[in-house]
Parts: sequence; C-alpha cells; structure tokens
Amino acid sequence: MTLNRRHFSLALGALGVAPLARAQAYPQGPITLVVPFSAGSVVDQQARVIARVLASRLGQPIVIDNRAGVSGSLGAEVVARAAPDGYTLLIGTQGTQGTNSAIYKTIRYDPVKDFVAIHGLSGNATVLVVNPTLKIQSVAELVAYGKANPGKLNFGSGGKGTSGHLCLELLQNRTGARFTHVPYKSSSTALVDLVAGNLDAMFDFVQTSGPQIRSGKLRPLAVTRSPRMPSLPDVPTMAEAGFPGIESQSWGGLFAPARTPAAIVQRLSDAVDETLKTPEVRRTLESVESFTIDMPHAQFQAYVAAEAARWEGVLRDAGITPE
Repeated sequence: MTLNRRHFSLALGALGVAPLARAQAYPQGPITLVVPFSAGSVVDQQARVIARVLASRLGQPIVIDNRAGVSGSLGAEVVARAAPDGYTLLIGTQGTQGTNSAIYKTIRYDPVKDFVAIHGLSGNATVLVVNPTLKIQSVAELVAYGKANPGKLNFGSGGKGTSGHLCLELLQNRTGARFTHVPYKSSSTALVDLVAGNLDAMFDFVQTSGPQIRSGKLRPLAVTRSPRMPSLPDVPTMAEAGFPGIESQSWGGLFAPARTPAAIVQRLSDAVDETLKTPEVRRTLESVESFTIDMPHAQFQAYVAAEAARWEGVLRDAGITPE
C-alpha cells in the first residue's frame, strides 16, 4: 500500500497526540510519593496531610514511601532513577535538591538536572537564639563580639549542612564575624545543650525553640524570614535587626523525574495549588508554625535552581568540601 503525503502527516500527528492524550488522562492509577525522611518526622507529617488532600483532587490514591538516609538523598535518588511518567514523585527539600551535593561525595544525582520542580509546598523559619546568661541582646552585639573575639562563642547545629549550619555560615560570610561550629547528630540534642548553657547560640526552627523562648530559657535575637513570625511577634527579622540579606527558610516541594511530560507537570502543579488553599492544609501547617510556599511550576523551578547555587556558594566560601 502506498502511503501518500496526507496519510504520512496523519500518522506523524497520531504519534504526537498519543503521549499528550496519556498526559491529559493522568492519573489513571495510584501515585507513589517518596518522602526521603523517616515516618513521623516533620516532613513526613506535613507530606501525609498534603497527600491526602491532593489525592482527592487527582482522584487517585497517593501512597507514601519513606526512604530515609544520607539527609534525604537516598529517597531523592530513587525518584531521579524512576520512570518519568508522573507515578513516582518526591517531597524534595533544601537539602535533597541543593546542599547535599555540596557536602556528600556519595550523591549520585544532579539535584537540578535530574528533576523537574512541580510546585512549592511548605516552609519553616529559623530563629537565632542565645543562652540568656550571655550578655548579648541583639544581632549587632553578637556580630560585634564575633569580630572582636573570633571563635570564642560556640554555635550548635543539627549537623553539617543542616539549616542551622547553613544560617551560621551565611552570617559569618556576610558579616566577617567568626564563631566555632559545634555539629550535633540532631538539632534537638543541640537545643538541650544550649538551654543547659553548654552552647552559646544556634539557629533553630521556630517550632522547637518557640516553647523555650516563651518560657524564658532562650533569648531570641531575630528570625531569618520576612515578615515576622506570628508566633513570635516581638522578634525582629534579620533585616529589621540591621542585617538584610541574611535570610533563610527551610523549604519543601513536589518534584518528579526529569523529562516528565509538561502536561502532567501542569496537572500536578494546578492540583497542588488547589490543595494548598484548603483550610485543612493551612490549619495543619499553621499548627506546627510552618507556612505554605505556593509557587507554581515555572516560579518554583527557578527558585530551586537559585537556592542550589546560593547555598553551594556559601559552603564553598566557607571552605566546606564534599566528604
């Protein structure tokens, strides 16, 4: 049979329409959502609430798959290697999609090139706190002391590359003050030592430091996000304290493997946008002093790339190399 030009054009058109039709019909079965942290963690708890509401928007169940290890990178690698069909997704974070690759030699994926950023989800602010026995009342006084007495004050963190460590390096990078970093296995352990007076200061999540601040066991100097946190209305932002540019928020978002069809990415982004606007999700995030990061696909993709470059630069300037 002879295939004329018209038939040939129709055949090519059918080839192009087939993937589009599949994308428009998406999803047609359960979706696996990889949470790269342990069950019960803050990220896991938030992911489960968001997944439940998102599933109702998509009309298909979402199954949580906890893949903890290497600060979330084991789970991220699973998704990076998955089929780009929209049925294996990732809750990615500031670490999995940025800083981990600058810290660990074992990372076997590119945090930007191997994923498509679908939509922002939630964020957590940190607060700069000091032990109240320290005669320091402001960020300016802390910086001045760190310049006059380099390395004398001890800053705790939950470990190398955690948000507390990143904020410390950013503070030193932007001000020239110098402190001694004391990494712990977890931020909760560091917080206990800070309250006990074994540390001088740390950047910690508002969720965990808030109760210690309200009880007078810690003194807050500033939060690392603008605007001020509703739960700490009297605590200035870093910009208000005189240090604009020293801002940071720990964030999470929804990611898919690179080369996932654009129509599927848009379908997911639209569904997440609807999900984040529901009272259930907003109440849940606010109850744990988190907030929504309602960034659609294109905006979130640019944000993730900028964040990865920003923190890699901070770590590089601090002389931190992958181990």
